[in-house]
Amino acid sequence: MAFETLSSNDFAQPGFPPHGEFHCHMEHGLLMWTSHGPFNLEALQAYGRVRQAAFQRWGLNKRPVGAVMQWLDSALMSPDAFALYRRGFDAFMDSHHSLIAVAWVGSPEVEGLDLMHRQYAPLFEQHCLPFRVFDDLATAVAWIRPLLLRAEQENLL
Repeated sequence: MAFETLSSNDFAQPGFPPHGEFHCHMEHGLLMWTSHGPFNLEALQAYGRVRQAAFQRWGLNKRPVGAVMQWLDSALMSPDAFALYRRGFDAFMDSHHSLIAVAWVGSPEVEGLDLMHRQYAPLFEQHCLPFRVFDDLATAVAWIRPLLLRAEQENLL
């Protein structure tokens, strides 16, 4: 089954090129991401634009959505890139949004996954957003799908 995919490379600005790339598509209520790192500031700037485009394109501000981020190669990002992500995520969570949970998928071989997990976990916890890391995609989807179903049912009330 083919899904419409958005790529951060399509949202890059002229100038210094992004290092790292994010792809996303919608799959049965889940915003599925594939991320190839490591990432610089410009890659995270493009990520912010692709996230905004995804929420607009698929009407995700109007219904609950779960996010599954699959990390390939490396999850590392520069400190300025993470700081930009934090500011953007704080603003996103303070706006009208419908994100209900985040699952990460990455093998132990993904460079920096544990380090970035330690950076991201407090941010997600601050926003009361359920967050877990998994070794395989099927287990991540099995964890997040019931959370999404419950949020969808609550949204109907």
